[in-house]
Amino acid sequence: MKKNDRLIGTCTGYTVEGAGIVKTDNFCFFVKNILKGEKVEFVVTALKKTYGYGHLIEVLESSNERVEPVCKMFKQCGGCTLQHFSEKEQATFKTERVVECFKQIAHLDVEIFPILSAKDPLHYRNKVQIPFGKNKEGNLTSGFYRAHSHDIVDCKECHVQSDIQNKLHQFIFHELQTSPMSSEIRHVLIKHAFKTQEVMVVLIAKKQELNGMNELVEKIVNNFDCVKSIILNINDRDDNVILGEKEILLYGREWIQDQCGEFKFNISSKSFYQINSAQTEVLYDKAIEYAQLSGNEIVLDLYCGIGTIGIFVSKYAKKVLGVEIVKEAIENAKENAKLNGIENIEFICGDAGEIALDLVKNNMRPNVIVVDPPRKGLDNHGIDAIVEMSPQRLVYVSCNPATLARDCALLNERGYEVKKVQSVDMFPMTSHVETVVQLLRKTPSTHINIKIDTNELDLTKAEAKATYDEIKEYILEKYGVKVSSLNIAQTKQKLGIKERENFNISKNKDNKQPKCTKEKEEMIIDALEHFKMI
Repeated sequence: MKKNDRLIGTCTGYTVEGAGIVKTDNFCFFVKNILKGEKVEFVVTALKKTYGYGHLIEVLESSNERVEPVCKMFKQCGGCTLQHFSEKEQATFKTERVVECFKQIAHLDVEIFPILSAKDPLHYRNKVQIPFGKNKEGNLTSGFYRAHSHDIVDCKECHVQSDIQNKLHQFIFHELQTSPMSSEIRHVLIKHAFKTQEVMVVLIAKKQELNGMNELVEKIVNNFDCVKSIILNINDRDDNVILGEKEILLYGREWIQDQCGEFKFNISSKSFYQINSAQTEVLYDKAIEYAQLSGNEIVLDLYCGIGTIGIFVSKYAKKVLGVEIVKEAIENAKENAKLNGIENIEFICGDAGEIALDLVKNNMRPNVIVVDPPRKGLDNHGIDAIVEMSPQRLVYVSCNPATLARDCALLNERGYEVKKVQSVDMFPMTSHVETVVQLLRKTPSTHINIKIDTNELDLTKAEAKATYDEIKEYILEKYGVKVSSLNIAQTKQKLGIKERENFNISKNKDNKQPKCTKEKEEMIIDALEHFKMI
């Protein structure tokens, strides 16, 4: 077996990115654009020691779940890798991926509910980051990166972006083609608030002084009434970070406003906001359900972003405290709380793990903690702080099932049981999946079952909280009736309270003793209940 060999095999499964897995002669190949169960012919493109890569030549036996991709750039672009999957197959793939992570990484046997799919799998993204650059011929190009590279695939219409984002992309590209600053623009970030239809444009450039910027801004504003904010972001770094530290407002305000559920949110250029507005409500409703709030709880919202989850939760909690490291996001969060008239929430700017440890030192004890960390998951400080604060419930929202499963395993070892796992398809057509998990604090066993031979105990002495004389006195005072010690002993025996062997019982088996009457028995039972002996 060598490179450029043509092979035939059947797809048995998927990689985490949705590529097909084909095994031939006990050797595993990864081949894109194929589905489970399909028999395919492919050419070997690379060989490693234990696996290889292949390029699809022909699908010999097609799956019923194969559909025609809507985008003509599907095979070149590294974005929507699942466009050839039916909606059913996407749902199965994503659910099984979460199942595998909990099985293989967390080693936890938990029920994973089927994913909550999006009603509309297209045109759902409210944010797009478009790279700009020069092609081999030196001409301006823009689009999206090829998979696992920084090669720009020229694409001016993305089917998971909104129509207005595509039109703005096309317009800006057209204007930059003849602009002296075409070589200075690195990315264009467009945020689109679906409910309000407000749009923000962020032009990310290598330097601040740009010849032609004022003209570009004027043209954007004149042609797009929906644009409420235009920002210049300066990024002269040589790494993969898209946004730089410095920003200059070129037009309008520094934020746009959107609505999610019953709440309004101001969104800045750097603040995190869920990509899929429609599915965000589904996700947050599930998070609130898992929090099991009664209105009396203190809730800690770690990695709170612009306060979206915390504000949703505040309606059902006594107090909410949000923590986020991005300064602009915290400023937005405070504005959003004020905007929505939320008074039982406050926000702290800082590293979530470090702030959580500080809260522990100050004896902060939330009833519920909600976490929505970045893809890398929780760090050790965060987990330590959560365990130390010992909330009754923990709601973990994650866009990475691998780090989610890892963290759930660590939390399980330290006293938290995974009760419910629900995935939500926030990213149709892609391999990404969002998941919300409910973890409950384990209740330690407070009872030890032991076997005792009651014949060895003097239960009268062990149980009694009153003497025979006190019982007689109680009955005489309450009912005006005298009872004997024998009556009391007989009643206690009937109730299972064993008397001492020789107490008020004749050793003569033939000796007939008067039985306690029903009326006196009821009086004695009343007395035993009064003295809490039964």
